Amino acid sequence: MLIKFGDGEVYKSQGVDPVKKICRRCGNNSRKYFYRYYSRFHGSDVTYCLKCVSIGRSDSVTPLTAVHVERAVESCRYHLDFDLSDGQKKASDRVVQALENNENLLLYAVTGAGKTEISFEAISLARQRGLNVAFVSPRIDVVKEVYLRLTAAFKDARIDLLYSGVKVAFDHRFTVCTVHQLYNHISHFDLIIVDETDAFPLPEDSQLMDAILRAATEKSSIILMTATPSKRMINFAGRENVVTLTRRYHGYDLAVPEIIRGSADRDIQKNRLPETLHMLIQNVIAQNRRVLVFVPEISMMQQLFPLIREKYPLSASVYSQDHERYLKVDSMRGDETKVLLTTTILERGVTFENLDVIVLGAEKFNTNSLIQICGRVGRKVDDPTGSIWFMAAHHTGSIRRTIKIIKSFNKGETAI
Repeated sequence: MLIKFGDGEVYKSQGVDPVKKICRRCGNNSRKYFYRYYSRFHGSDVTYCLKCVSIGRSDSVTPLTAVHVERAVESCRYHLDFDLSDGQKKASDRVVQALENNENLLLYAVTGAGKTEISFEAISLARQRGLNVAFVSPRIDVVKEVYLRLTAAFKDARIDLLYSGVKVAFDHRFTVCTVHQLYNHISHFDLIIVDETDAFPLPEDSQLMDAILRAATEKSSIILMTATPSKRMINFAGRENVVTLTRRYHGYDLAVPEIIRGSADRDIQKNRLPETLHMLIQNVIAQNRRVLVFVPEISMMQQLFPLIREKYPLSASVYSQDHERYLKVDSMRGDETKVLLTTTILERGVTFENLDVIVLGAEKFNTNSLIQICGRVGRKVDDPTGSIWFMAAHHTGSIRRTIKIIKSFNKGETAI
């Protein structure tokens, strides 16, 4: 069932219960996420939910209406430009088994292991049986990248794309969307694949996981995919349903970061380009490669960027509220940008060729972020290696754990 404003039958007489302070669409019951105002048109107070307003307003004067979507069989064949590795094939078989048995599964795989492609066989089988499929992620960047990969592989399939401000909808049988979009789906999807399950805000917002569960049918399979699983994810799937993949599809080791002791803060505050950073970037450019420079704070990035731009004209900077963010990422992909400064917004969901990475103030990042950042390097079969530098004022537990986990993966071991 799909909640659609103005279409179908009445699902709830009010989107928001103004007395109990509950949103009937997203389940929000936190008073801080409700706004009330007096409406002259209605002659009464109107309360609406701020939690899900980005996908259409749910309020106390408008009923929620819903439509039922009939299931339909689709051939849904796919094409891959490469053969799955033995590890990927075994993981793919386990995802198919989970679909067959209506089980949940956790795919714990290194960054760049080809998690998306591992799900293709299960997606194809589900659609051939008329089952509804959703591929979701908390992050728009991930959703956009996954959509491109799915449409390239499933060339004849009609795939919906839904995220804030974008709606490409066909029949809601094969959907790629952000988790928030699931607020409008109730008992609809038989197979839900959640990529980057550890990404903000999913771990911090229990309502988003509730949205996933509510969007799933009674006999469904939910596949969680991540490189940094939590105990909560393991418990959700069950330890016996955790599938691990410690090698990338091309078989090369993950790049192990090199630690460079020292702080760049003082130089940046004095409007000087740190010499170590300058030399690292210079060496990268000299080898006809490009570099992502991760910066722990937007304020530091704003101070640093003019200093970088002066030395390297083919440079840019991005952060979450940057309206030109996607254009800048495309410019990096197209080789028009050589140096891209970024916050953690690009720690996942993007792939660039011939890429090295520098992390400024690495002591300020947590382990999950550092692992994802390291995962940007060596993702392509024709560029399977690269360099990563952690510039850190001091060692931290997060830095040590990151290096330990990467080395464990390279040995074929996992942290769980």
